Amino acid sequence: MEKTGHKNSTWRVLTLLVLILLLVTALIVLKAGRKNRNKLAVGENARVEYVHVEIQPPSELDFKTRDEIYQLRREAVDRYTELISNWYKPSYAVFGLIEDSIPWYGIEGQFYFGQGENSIRGPSEEARYILNPFLLVAAEFNGFWGQMISEAELEGFALYCAPYSLQWRPEESYAEVSYHASCVVMRQKIPLDLIAYNARDFNLNYIYVSFDDSVNIIQQDHPDEAYKNPQYIHHGGNCEYPGGCNNMSPNTPEINDLQVLGFPARVEIWLWEKEPESVDQTPDMRFIIHFQ
Repeated sequence: MEKTGHKNSTWRVLTLLVLILLLVTALIVLKAGRKNRNKLAVGENARVEYVHVEIQPPSELDFKTRDEIYQLRREAVDRYTELISNWYKPSYAVFGLIEDSIPWYGIEGQFYFGQGENSIRGPSEEARYILNPFLLVAAEFNGFWGQMISEAELEGFALYCAPYSLQWRPEESYAEVSYHASCVVMRQKIPLDLIAYNARDFNLNYIYVSFDDSVNIIQQDHPDEAYKNPQYIHHGGNCEYPGGCNNMSPNTPEINDLQVLGFPARVEIWLWEKEPESVDQTPDMRFIIHFQ
């Protein structure tokens, strides 16, 4: 009996060890599958000298599945495969927490109706970035027009400032986007925020605004080192629509509340894959925002 009990005990230990090994292996495989391997074809990996990227208008994302959102994202990237070095897969860190079949904050909802039942009205506001993956960093003015114009005036009204030109120079690891100053003037007292999860999706994880190289742009107490960008999409309650919406988080004061002092204005943004030793280190990518 003692020998049988000893054998059973040994078998249980071996079984437990095997289960632990399988669990560890599964976790390693899962982590590897979620690793962001996206890489832009810039600098020494560049394949073209110049690319004009067409800005895609926002569209409706409400109640789509995450797989459907991923497909839209991949199609947007595939329009300009000359700008990527490898097979593209939406980053789990940025897009992996999108929830299936729920609404998204709408453009009319965010800029006119506000939180609540009407928050999902209009094309989905995050589609401005999801459908424009090579808009690595976008300018966002959070103006609210709910008390300023009537609902009848909504059609054709510029609730937000859309970029009109996006130019890439891959050999120089450089791109620039332009916005109409006339649109910005309407929001001149509203701080400018930077939406940069597209850069994070392409493994440009650290961001720094070079105010020495910017023009007519200031920020109080701005960081003097690169900031690890945490922006991502998830299911949140900010829209206050029943059940919540997919939206961007978290608040990023390090790249928010920039002020436009006059025109023309220019924001020079430096991006790195890995944390630089200092901001004197040459960035992996320079991205410029013009208001002119």
